[in-house]
Amino acid sequence: MVEQLQRYGVIKSTKVAEVMETIDRGLFVPPGGSPYFDSPMAIGYNATISAPHMHAACLELLEDHLQPGMRALDVGSGTGYLTACFALMVGPGGRAVGVEHIPELVASSTENIKKSAAAPQLNDGSLSIHIAGK
Repeated sequence: MVEQLQRYGVIKSTKVAEVMETIDRGLFVPPGGSPYFDSPMAIGYNATISAPHMHAACLELLEDHLQPGMRALDVGSGTGYLTACFALMVGPGGRAVGVEHIPELVASSTENIKKSAAAPQLNDGSLSIHIAGK
């Protein structure tokens, strides 16, 4: 998936490629889905996880603002995939916060992140997911 996005010029930076390879999208999609197919996928609750090229484009656009020690906010964090990517980009000295209005997605995204390479940031509090309005 990452190699294809690099070939098409969506991923230009080494940092974005490394982060997207490190955070396995397969941990963030519903069972039976095709996590590496470049298409949005339904995740329940009338919501979707964006297509990989959208996540890559977002990370590329924000790369200069997602430096070690910085802070990132992901509004509508859904499965937690992009929030986990943000956490790796800002590093353990930074802070990544996801906000989601669907409580079930907050719970499942936290479980997804626990299985991912961003679990240490979740454990130390530098990555968190919150229910909007609470």
